[in-house]
Amino acid sequence: MSSPKGHDLSTFQKFILVTLRLAIGWHFLSEGLGKLTAYPGWSAKGYLMGSYGPFSDLFHQIAQNQAMLSFSDLAVTYGLLLAGFCLLLGLFTRMGCIIGIVLLTMFYVSYPPWAFMPGVSTTTDSNYMIVNKNVIECLGLLVVLSFPTGRFAGLDALVYPMFGKNLPSWLVGNPSVEA
Repeated sequence: MSSPKGHDLSTFQKFILVTLRLAIGWHFLSEGLGKLTAYPGWSAKGYLMGSYGPFSDLFHQIAQNQAMLSFSDLAVTYGLLLAGFCLLLGLFTRMGCIIGIVLLTMFYVSYPPWAFMPGVSTTTDSNYMIVNKNVIECLGLLVVLSFPTGRFAGLDALVYPMFGKNLPSWLVGNPSVEA
């Protein structure tokens, strides 16, 4: 009989991983709610038009096409909300991580902190050369993605036993020692 895959984590280690998940979830949720409620009529147009880097032409085209801009505005706002809810509730935690990683990657490539790039601003976030806050938060999401934190403390603990075998592993993870 084979035992489930996993790690032998202490209660403190699980606590730290869940705390990381909750902190990132809160950040995403608050950003999404801010765009939805605090800034009526918010649009990514200014952000996209100011982008620089290897994909700036694409981001500028999105900003100049009303249909693509509307989709982008909805995708960012509701992507942040969905990722935030998933991470805070520990429900479909892996999906929340993947959504967050995609959003952070888009934010990173739209404003890369590479000092050698023309247009890099050193007045707002300083200059991090390569690693900025988006990379750090993305790495945090990769850590959360690597462990079943939603099953340690979250609604994934209820969903996994009922549906885990019928859902893809990218969504619910693999069986583990901890959860």
